[in-house]
Amino acid sequence: MATQKQMYGMTEASVLKEYQEARKLYGGYEDLYIMAILSDAQHMIEYRKLKTANQFINKAKLLLSDRAKQHLHRTKGE
Repeated sequence: MATQKQMYGMTEASVLKEYQEARKLYGGYEDLYIMAILSDAQHMIEYRKLKTANQFINKAKLLLSDRAKQHLHRTKGE
């Protein structure tokens, strides 16, 4: 299995911390931050930087997974 730095270009904790900081800037539209990460991935694909593109995609997947878990906890009343 790949290390976190290989998967995300940084640690998982750093990805989540950056997201928490970005949430303040994006207000109630934090999904835009995830969309921006995917746009960055597209840009990297255009320049054939596939490893970096994959890291951006993995970051977006991590954040989407985290948001889904949070949603499940809220709907279950936890």
